[in-house]
Amino acid sequence: MSTPLPATTTSTLDAVANILLRSFLITVGAMLFTWLVLLVAGDFVYSIHSRMIDLTRKEFDIFFLYSMTSLKGLNVIFFLFPFLAIKWFLRGRR
Repeated sequence: MSTPLPATTTSTLDAVANILLRSFLITVGAMLFTWLVLLVAGDFVYSIHSRMIDLTRKEFDIFFLYSMTSLKGLNVIFFLFPFLAIKWFLRGRR
């Protein structure tokens, strides 16, 4: 059986886990907002970007798809997995 953690360590890990969860949720919210903007005003956003950079609509859509996919993966790796690992660790120690 493992020794119990000091209260300060437990509270610090809880605080870090809460920060990670909030970061995960904020990033999910930002992704949903971006998706909603492109859903509602996709043609307008494309016209702005196509003036700055010579892009076809297909290239713009693919870039958006890859960007969102990468952001989702990084969000899960850097925020959700550490949150789950800390909570799992703390649950095993209690």
